[in-house]
Amino acid sequence: MALQWQWNKKCGEAIFHNLVTDTTYSLSLYEGNTFLLFIREFKEENDENMWRIYSFFVDEAHAKNCLGLTKENSNIFDTGTVRLEKIRINKKVYGKTSKLVNLLVKAFDAIEIEIYSEAVLP
Repeated sequence: MALQWQWNKKCGEAIFHNLVTDTTYSLSLYEGNTFLLFIREFKEENDENMWRIYSFFVDEAHAKNCLGLTKENSNIFDTGTVRLEKIRINKKVYGKTSKLVNLLVKAFDAIEIEIYSEAVLP
């Protein structure tokens, strides 16, 4: 499956904490043709815009596996060295907000979840 998304349809941010280096970093969230896509957006030294796919959930079942909500899997977003600490979701852009929030509440003992509503320009 080729991952597809629209750059003008960013649906939120995810803030991760690296427990080894005690640093945080932010990833952009997109829906596209997946349940959720995590992308690291950054600028190169020459000021060129760059991006890297960090992770994605193909569908809700895959999200459950990645979040450790199935007995054969552990949470890849809470590894002991890296932890998802906060997620911001634009419910006007992301159509699966309630499903995602439900999964996150089950997967984490402590996580900050912010829901907001902002229209996205075409």
